[in-house]
Parts: sequence; C-alpha cells; structure tokens
Amino acid sequence: MVPLRAFRKILVVLAVALASAAVAAFLPDDPYQRWQLLDGTIHANARWIYERIHFDPKPIDVVFLGPSRMGAGVNAPRLAQALEARGLPSNVVNFSLPETGRNINWAVAEQLFAAKKPKLLVLGVIEKPSRYGHSAYKYLARRRDIVDPGYLADVNYVSDLIYLPFRQMRLFGAGWFPDAFGLARRFDPARYRGPSVDTTGSLVLPDGHVKDGENPASHDELVRGVRKLEGGNHPPFLPASLADVEFGDERHYVRKIAEMAQKNGVRVAFVFLPYYTGPSALADVQERTLYERYGPVLNAGFLSTHAEWYADYGHLTRHGAEVLTDWLVGPVAQWLGEAGT
Repeated sequence: MVPLRAFRKILVVLAVALASAAVAAFLPDDPYQRWQLLDGTIHANARWIYERIHFDPKPIDVVFLGPSRMGAGVNAPRLAQALEARGLPSNVVNFSLPETGRNINWAVAEQLFAAKKPKLLVLGVIEKPSRYGHSAYKYLARRRDIVDPGYLADVNYVSDLIYLPFRQMRLFGAGWFPDAFGLARRFDPARYRGPSVDTTGSLVLPDGHVKDGENPASHDELVRGVRKLEGGNHPPFLPASLADVEFGDERHYVRKIAEMAQKNGVRVAFVFLPYYTGPSALADVQERTLYERYGPVLNAGFLSTHAEWYADYGHLTRHGAEVLTDWLVGPVAQWLGEAGT
C-alpha cells in the first residue's frame, strides 16, 4: 500500500506542476519586452529589429534575413547609398542574426509583415541547412508559434515548450515592474540606433567574445575552421522523400516566409554565401530546388577562393562585405525594378 500511495502523491505533484506550467505559459506579455530578452547576448540586435519595424515610421524597401554569414556579409547602409544614387527605393536593413535555424527568420518576418511592406526580401542560404531550429527562437517567438510550430519534426520542440512558462512569468512580472526585470515598457528614441545598422566589421562568437572583423584571418586559422565545419557537416541521413522530416526547420519556415512575402506582394530572392574553400556552385546547395520555387538564387560562390576576404572560415571581413555588397547592387536594383512592375 505504501508504494501505491507514494505513486499517487507523485502523480498529484506532477499534475499540479503541469497545470501550473500551463497557466504560466498563457500569461500575457508585452512583445516589445519579449524582444529585449536577448539584450547583452550575441543576438542583442533583436531589440533594434523590433524598434525599426514598429517605432520607426520610415519604410523598409529591402530586407535581408539569414544566418551570421548574411549578417557579416551585407552592409545595409552602403547598399542603401548605392541604390539611392540610382534613384531607387533605398531603405535597406539587414535583419540577420547569428547562428543557424530558419525559425528565427520567421519570427522576424512575422513582425515585419505586421507593420511594414517591403518591396524585396532576400534570404541568405548556405550549402546545407541545419537540422535544428535556432537557439534564440524560444525567447522571441509568439506563444502560439512555440505551442504549434506547424510541422512534426521540430527537434527543439520539447525544450522550447518547457522554457515557455518561465519566459511568460518573467515577462508578466516585467509588465508590472519593468525596472526590476531590466525590460523597458516604453521606446526610448535617445537609445535607438537608427533606421539602418551596419552589421559587418565584427563577429560576435557563441561565447560572447567579439572577434575583429576588420582583418583577414591567418591561413592556419582558416584551415582549422574549415576542418571543424566540414567535420560537423553530414550528408542527408534520410531519403529525399523525407527531407521535410530531416530538414523540417529550413523547409517549413522558408515556405512560410516566402509564401507570406508573396501574399503581401513582396519580391523574394536568395543569395548563396559560401564558406572559405567551400562549395561554390549552385548545384552544391542542398535545398536549391526548394528556393527556386519562390525566387532566383544568386550565387556568391566567387568569394570562396579569396582568403583575404574572410575574417574566419565562414564570415567576411569588413572589406569582404564591401566587395559582396557592391556586387549585390546590380541584382538588387534589377529585383527592385521587377518588384515595381
């Protein structure tokens, strides 16, 4: 009888814990405070992204979304100047965030299309997408998107869901006592970074350290980085018919982003950004066929042979970013022209 009673007590405790977590998960929050949760981390640009979308009345004409290769590779203010000189729409932003995981781009796109209507959205793509979602998604995503990601093969689903009640409790408390939680309720124009931010020139590493992006890495450093990257890259384990299972994050959210863009009359394009000495042909881009359903895929594979343009194995120096940005002016101008027809 004693073991049975203990088992019942455990069940009661678990039931109470689950019920409490469920209640906490549905506590209300302020989206602006939610997008401040990553202040002080490598994803601190999240606050500026939200502020640019919701508090800056200037339109957004061209938006870049992608992983850190895109963030380090495209100088938005420089591209804006070049487009303005051509008499083209020139409000350009780079909303890329470090690390891979396409669901974080979807979180940004949801905010973007709720408040702005860009003319062109450019997604940065790499040779092989991650099998996992983004580590910061659970901080920024809407509650309903965490509860129901919309596809079955979400490897991060349990960990994201477990964190949700804790996030909501913090945000609920911050709604009443913002200073105590370090999350502002009101937008402060004095600390706003402006309508376009240059995300090139420095690399924020996963441990939080900032790496100099002004100068190229040494040959030995590049080789070590490439070996580590290639050692962690594995070809698909499952047959092509199950790609939506193995690479669900990339395939599901690229579709959602592109379809929402097209629904809003926004032109979609893709840019392939290689790592140093990596594959440089579009045929080497694993998901190229998927991308081409929604827009042209521009190949920046020429970068991969220029060690002098890489700050590390996968990210460009400031000068390398200027080379890439200047190279993008022509295609972006063409895409803008097509978007306006």
